[in-house]
Amino acid sequence: MTLKLQKKKLHIKIGFSLLISLFSSALQAQITVNLPAANIISRTEYLSSITLGEFNSAITLLPNIGIRSVNTTFNNIVGGVGPAPLGIANFKISSIAGISVLGTSTERSLSTSSQSLFAAVASLVSGTVLSNLRLTTSSFTWVAGTYSTDIALTAPGLLGGNAMSPPTQSFSIVVPAFITAQNTAGTTSILVNNLSFYRSPTDISGNKVITLAHTVPYIPSLQTGNSNFSFSTNLTYNNLPVTPVSTVNTTLTAVANATPINLSSTAQTLTNTSGIVVPTSNSGALTHAFSITGAQLKARFVQAGTYSVPLTYIWNKLSSAYPTGGLQSQSVGTLEVVVSELSELIANQQTVGLSFTNANHYKNGINQDMPAHLKLSKTTPYNLYVRATSASFASGVNSIPLNVMRIGPMPGETGMQTVTLSSTAQQLINAADPTIDRSLSIRYSIPASETSKLLNKPAGTYSTNIIFSLVAP
Repeated sequence: MTLKLQKKKLHIKIGFSLLISLFSSALQAQITVNLPAANIISRTEYLSSITLGEFNSAITLLPNIGIRSVNTTFNNIVGGVGPAPLGIANFKISSIAGISVLGTSTERSLSTSSQSLFAAVASLVSGTVLSNLRLTTSSFTWVAGTYSTDIALTAPGLLGGNAMSPPTQSFSIVVPAFITAQNTAGTTSILVNNLSFYRSPTDISGNKVITLAHTVPYIPSLQTGNSNFSFSTNLTYNNLPVTPVSTVNTTLTAVANATPINLSSTAQTLTNTSGIVVPTSNSGALTHAFSITGAQLKARFVQAGTYSVPLTYIWNKLSSAYPTGGLQSQSVGTLEVVVSELSELIANQQTVGLSFTNANHYKNGINQDMPAHLKLSKTTPYNLYVRATSASFASGVNSIPLNVMRIGPMPGETGMQTVTLSSTAQQLINAADPTIDRSLSIRYSIPASETSKLLNKPAGTYSTNIIFSLVAP
């Protein structure tokens, strides 16, 4: 009788020990979660269902399933950039052996302290333990790579066993490498709607802000679709302007390592080789400033109309950054310089006088030269006309006919003809090219052939008002 009892105890002890040994010897498993780029970009939570392991009801009566992290952070084991906090991962057991336990389980944020996910009030059958996983994205800046920690799963069993298998899992979050523009490049306009822009020492500019979401550092570049601007207008013009894109300077504002460029049909980098780092919250705005100097405006953008060129914005992953190989994103847009129809005519001297004071003046006639007399600006071709506002030169009741006067260019002035003054507009310049601040030196004269019309006139000052006009051809 004694021998049989001892054998029975020995049989029970051996069987139970074998069960614990087999259950505990399971290999460490791997949980891998691929965090979508969309959740990083929108800063929204990522929800997923994962398998935590297998629960064995044979070695525990009332299961209490707990979880903790073996490591203090998620370490970026691939990519080599800083760790992520454990608290971004939240677990809640959804079912055990196919039986829903959502109503009685508790969501826990991962930490190094063991926390209870589920405590049963009755025994459960053995089976797979599924958990809802909630990853918060808004509080962390994600850099491409794999973030990993080991998690320990516990369900205390009889005699100190663990009813969860495997007892430890490697839990990894894979962050994709991407560069994504959050808005279209569209059209960037530089508006030349005031003549002061042609005279200002300050450049005229237009900005384009492009917001980018990214998990890798990158180098921004820019190139044009053509080497010259295309030109279009519904206004008159003499010749189609040929304007190189290199007349426009571009740089990134508020970027310490920005590298200014002149536009080119060849891609040019906008920063030095250190590029743009991954910003807080994975989103950053790049402000592209396009500018033209006053000198370039006067040289290349005088004709009114729209100068346009396609642009390609390019963002290349820093070659030294994870992952290996190239990663590029692009956005297309347009740069246009819109020159308005502008005109201005200024008489620098408001009064002109010709004085007949001796016999030689009547014998030989008289000239009055007015250097830089007129300054004119016109962004379309123009004619210049002159006329008097009255029918004659008048001094009280006395008069001298207008046709004694000639108006024309001073010696050395080109592109202008001499006309006889009349109350009807007379053309001095015909279909001249657009110009900014053209200076005209004018000669007023009464030739010897006309001085006879002044004889026998009472002494006095004979005057009229003269109007210069810019008119489209």
